[in-house]
Amino acid sequence: MNTRNPFLPSRRMFLGASVACAASLFNSGRSALAQAPAIIKLPKKITLKVATITAETFPYVDGFKFWKNAIESRTGGDVDVQIFHTAQLGDERTINEGILAGAIHAGVGAGAWAGFVPAYNVVELPFLIRDVKHMYALADGALGSKIGEQAEARGFKVLAYYSTGDQHFQTRKVPIKSLADFKGLKMRVIQNRALIDGFRALGAVPTPLPYPDIYTALQQGTVDGTANDPLTVALAKFYEVAKFFTLSSYAVEPRPLIMGKAFYEGLPADFQKVLSDTAKESAVHERKAFEDRSAGAMEDAKKNGMTFIELTDRDKWVDLVRPIWDEFGKATPGAAELIKIIQTS
Repeated sequence: MNTRNPFLPSRRMFLGASVACAASLFNSGRSALAQAPAIIKLPKKITLKVATITAETFPYVDGFKFWKNAIESRTGGDVDVQIFHTAQLGDERTINEGILAGAIHAGVGAGAWAGFVPAYNVVELPFLIRDVKHMYALADGALGSKIGEQAEARGFKVLAYYSTGDQHFQTRKVPIKSLADFKGLKMRVIQNRALIDGFRALGAVPTPLPYPDIYTALQQGTVDGTANDPLTVALAKFYEVAKFFTLSSYAVEPRPLIMGKAFYEGLPADFQKVLSDTAKESAVHERKAFEDRSAGAMEDAKKNGMTFIELTDRDKWVDLVRPIWDEFGKATPGAAELIKIIQTS
């Protein structure tokens, strides 16, 4: 009489399942190995210095840390990436010059970088890039490629594009709901012709001031307002001296992760690919960090008494600055092509 429990597997069934399971694990392991990035070896150990003027809490540094880990893990310890934040290696222009000279190996191009690649200033033209989603598509597409070509002619290699989110208006006393509210306001801007001309066309009085002077200028009434992303507002506590925040996305800038072209091209081809691939991965990480922190920063500003407003007549703002776009395109070599890419994308 067969006394085997019918609910227990037979020895044959057990062995068959074990073999199948082992085969599955083996194939999964092979698949994981196939997908794991190959580790490359360099002829000698090198150090890469990566620099920014921003504080360690800024998302650029999140991107740098991701990049550092990715580079070091894919080179088996042959590369040591050193991160310098908070202007430890100098201001923006000094960092850019250091990259060209090879004393600094990578950084993020921003306003001062336009002094080397003038057409890059198109990203500062008010209301030209519509929103963050539009900016990502441009940076990862034709605009990013074309800026990269222009950068190479000036000695830079663009590896990827980071984000600083979208810029909005903050004001002391006057809530900006429409174009009429903007007229006559003294608005702090960076020393950038594209922005100065754009703000003037919109009826404001552009007032160039260094970033460290913004808080005091708002506090003392030297300016009526400023324009920044939500994260900057929260980190600098501008909500203490500017009670109104107008959502406008007047500027949405892709920020290039740059190296010196000569330095990059002097590296082994397989290491160039590692740098390029991991830079793009770090950009995805940095953008997500910026989005997450910006959302938290807006909540922080609201809790600290800042009132949030949306523009009711954005189309009017766009119409007024279109001539500024055209003028900048005519006056700056290479800019017209970039503006056309943005407008038609």
